[in-house]
Amino acid sequence: MKKKSRGFALLETLIVSTIIASIMIYMFVQFNSLQNKYNESLRYNDVDDLYKLDSIKSYIISLSNEFKQGLISKIESDSLVIIAKGDTTYTNLEYIDNQEEMLKNLNIKNFIITKSDVSNISMDGLSKNIKNMIKKINNKSDNYRFIVEFDNENIATITFNMEVS
Repeated sequence: MKKKSRGFALLETLIVSTIIASIMIYMFVQFNSLQNKYNESLRYNDVDDLYKLDSIKSYIISLSNEFKQGLISKIESDSLVIIAKGDTTYTNLEYIDNQEEMLKNLNIKNFIITKSDVSNISMDGLSKNIKNMIKKINNKSDNYRFIVEFDNENIATITFNMEVS
């Protein structure tokens, strides 16, 4: 009788251990997913980064109407303007003075100016982080938008209205 009791205790211990191990694995997977989402939320639209974008917005809005009209025309024809460190395609655009210095001082890796509705822009050549951010954007107003990737891999976006009078 005692041998059967020992076998039952061993079997009961194995079953309980299996159930606990299954629960622990499930919790680990869920916690890992939650932690990834939390880390992602820390990288997107950080308050310091949004302040940097607001200062750029103020600068762009303060430009003369001639410069703003040129920038609007460029955005309307190309759907987006990418300004990146060392990118000779867009370096020294006549729309933004000292843009290399601005990118360096604000620790900006990629700076995109586009329409607020990003559903139709081509994502060719954009970094994975920027592509992920664009997928999360759902604002479809008539304004324009900055999408900025910083050197520390943070991403921020802000809309603005660029009126030409």
